[in-house]
Amino acid sequence: MTDQLNHLRQRFGQLLVLVFWCHVPLLGIVALLTGAMPVAGAMLIGAFMAAIYQVTWYRTGTAPMTRYVAAVLLIGQPSLLLLLLQGHMWQMDMHMYFFAMIALNIAWFDRTALVVAATVTALHHLVLLYFLPIAVFSSEGDLLRVALHAVIVLFQTVVLIWVSDKVVESFRRIERMGTRLVAQSETLKLRSHEAEQASRAKGMFLANMSHEIRTPINAIIGFCHLIQRTPLDARQRDQIGKISSAGTTLLRLVNDILDLSKGEAGHLTLEDEVFDPRAELSRQVQFLSEPLHRKNLDIKIDIDPRIPSLLSGDITRLNQVLTNLLGNAIKFTSEGTITIAARLVERKGDIAVIESSISDNGIGMTAEQLSRMFTPFMQADSSTTRRFGGTGLGLAICRQIVEQMGGWIRAESEPGRGSTFTVMTPLRIPEQQVLPDALPSEAIRRLHVLLVDDNPITCRIIQEIFLQWGMTIDIADGGSVALAMARRELQAGRRHDLVIMDWKMPGMDGLQTLHAMRAVMGTDFAPFVLMMTSYDIDEVRQDASGKGVDLFLAKPIDAASLLQALNQLSLMRADQPIRNAPAHGPGLSPALRGLRVLLVEDNEINREIAAQILSDAGLVVDCAADGSIACRMVDQAGGAYCAVLMDIQMPEMDGMAATRQIRKTWSSAQLPIIAMTAHAFAEERQGCLAAGMDDHLTKPVDPAHLIATLQRWLVLGRQAVPAMPSLPDDLPPFGIPAALARVNGNRDLLLRLILSFADSHARTCDDLSALLDGGRAEDAHRLAHTLRGVAASLELPLVAAAAGRLEQALSPGGQGDVAALLALLGPPLADAIAAAAQLRPAGPAAIPIRPASIQPAADPIMLAEALDTLRDQIRRRSLSARQGFGRLADLLRLDDAARQAHPLHMALQRLDYAAASALIEAEFAVPARGIAV
Repeated sequence: MTDQLNHLRQRFGQLLVLVFWCHVPLLGIVALLTGAMPVAGAMLIGAFMAAIYQVTWYRTGTAPMTRYVAAVLLIGQPSLLLLLLQGHMWQMDMHMYFFAMIALNIAWFDRTALVVAATVTALHHLVLLYFLPIAVFSSEGDLLRVALHAVIVLFQTVVLIWVSDKVVESFRRIERMGTRLVAQSETLKLRSHEAEQASRAKGMFLANMSHEIRTPINAIIGFCHLIQRTPLDARQRDQIGKISSAGTTLLRLVNDILDLSKGEAGHLTLEDEVFDPRAELSRQVQFLSEPLHRKNLDIKIDIDPRIPSLLSGDITRLNQVLTNLLGNAIKFTSEGTITIAARLVERKGDIAVIESSISDNGIGMTAEQLSRMFTPFMQADSSTTRRFGGTGLGLAICRQIVEQMGGWIRAESEPGRGSTFTVMTPLRIPEQQVLPDALPSEAIRRLHVLLVDDNPITCRIIQEIFLQWGMTIDIADGGSVALAMARRELQAGRRHDLVIMDWKMPGMDGLQTLHAMRAVMGTDFAPFVLMMTSYDIDEVRQDASGKGVDLFLAKPIDAASLLQALNQLSLMRADQPIRNAPAHGPGLSPALRGLRVLLVEDNEINREIAAQILSDAGLVVDCAADGSIACRMVDQAGGAYCAVLMDIQMPEMDGMAATRQIRKTWSSAQLPIIAMTAHAFAEERQGCLAAGMDDHLTKPVDPAHLIATLQRWLVLGRQAVPAMPSLPDDLPPFGIPAALARVNGNRDLLLRLILSFADSHARTCDDLSALLDGGRAEDAHRLAHTLRGVAASLELPLVAAAAGRLEQALSPGGQGDVAALLALLGPPLADAIAAAAQLRPAGPAAIPIRPASIQPAADPIMLAEALDTLRDQIRRRSLSARQGFGRLADLLRLDDAARQAHPLHMALQRLDYAAASALIEAEFAVPARGIAV
């Protein structure tokens, strides 16, 4: 039986104890009033019945015995009252008390107890009928009346048994349901635990896959960026551009999958930043202006003037939604107009509810297609012959973003009549409604501007920007029109102060138009020229080199970037024009160039790309392959690094552990650490910040974003390392002219070699003495041989001669006073080290480089093979040269410290193959080079 049923019986049994004892004074009062029995006798009988029940209750509890005893005693109570009321008018009413006592037994929820109570009642009536009729009936007993009472008792008992059985069955059913619920709850708890584990496993899988997929994508996009900055013919540039575009598309797909997964898991995080809604809308329209122009689509923009000038929200996510919806409209519309509208629905305090819509007159959708439009991986046309590509993720992600912002998105469409997507988003209204420096100066407002672009959308957006500034501009949709407008202005005695020119236009491109204007108008045509392009900015800069372009600006154009360019033009006007000064590009400000940064990256390809970008930006870059090496280099640098770019997932010691180790010595204010990793989840970003990092960059790293981030953090760093001085024409005891001839006149390379010589051989005399004192003549012979070769390559004849004599004396069968020869080596070597020290720039001290401990030499044959392999790898400028140096270091038995400090290793880490080639020929010389061995 159920616990609940037993609990009810327990409570009822306790209640009956009180009921029986309450009858004792009741019986005494009735006996006193009627005089039918002495009061004491009536109360004694009542107490006897109460005592019997109480003893039974305490001994057996709710057992059947207690129930049956209680049933009999409960019927005994009205029987005794019936006897005490003999001759009283209430005597017959006591029969009602029999029925109440029978009904009271239902609380035992035991049909047997009810039957016992009914049976005792019937027996009581029969006893009264045949043995004591005078106690009840005024004359002789009436059998019919007794029979009637028996029928009533029987009917009541049947009903009570039915009710009791139903209650018991209900309790049993509830018990079974409870058991099932408990089992299901345990199962649900187990499934929930499994689901949480699966979710965590899914999150880790996505994080790892993000890292693994982004790493090759980073290589594809990064190398495309580097290759595009080299001379290419038109076909090569087109192919590289297509590879870069495909890599970017793949990256966008990876981001979509991650966004969808984060949204489903509730981990999609939103930022909050102030933005100009009109400028952002213009930027996105301009971003997609090429496909709009290519399909000859018109676009109409209708923005409610009541919308505040500035709003606050996650503009990156809003742009993602807008770009997706606008891109779909362009994709599914072959001709006609696309309308973008935004209106203020209501304003609640500092919250503006904005409703935006994008309408097209494209192919439209059926009701069935609309019903699954926001389902992930579902498309309006999913057949194998579909005309339009895509993954079906865009709209699902848009819905997740908008709903997380507290808004909604819906679609309306009819086949053949186009579609309308409407988005409602609540956005915060910042208190300040004017951005600092958001308006041009009066000098810029007075400029007479000519805009030349064949794309009408770009022209309209830029014209709108100037109108917001209170400026009117002339617009030409091609080179020939611009040339005619310039002639008319000149004939009218006016001229344009600024020409904003698109680079690629049909007919005459931007540079051809500029050349034609200057050819026709001569020296009178001398405005500032701002060249716009949606192509790679470095390609444009290279093509326009020396052709009189003042600034370059990448599309899409917004008010902020245009104003920044105009302000730079204003400064140039004050200081006289400086032609071909780039306005944008991945370069640091001059004050920050020359700073030394540490790049920590285990992937060779990523390391090469990042090192090249950083070097091109004007930084001095050192590289480390894992966290433990990075910690050691930071300790050895003694404050020379102004920032650390740290990968997260690395062998030996990961980026998190390395950061925590570095933070024990260097605070964020002293040494900014920036995560540069393929991990893209917000949890990982928070983990990076919690470990002590200052910022987070997601791979593939955009060069401009990387440099902009460094620009922000390096301002907080120490002073830049002064630029390396040039190599003097005369530096005794070095023979500079002859040494230059050995390196094909490369002065920078020779300068690095001289400084490397000073780092490597500053303590060579001490090392030779230590080796000789330890009885390691063979190792001392090898060190003297190395010194002689390097000195000969750097045209240090005194050092080379002294080292040669010492080498000969240390060779097997050699003769000579080794100690005296070593003493003769010291002065010329010290002079050479002192001369090299004069070339070091002032500032943070260079990291001293010296072999840690010289081990016994390797097998000469294996060493020669390793050297040949390494020379070939360096000649081919192969990344495998680093492994080649590792094999060489193994043969030379260099420890970790000596490997990291070796000049050849450092040159290969910097990808300085020219220096590596000179170093390997200097330290491991061969007769073919004219260097003695």
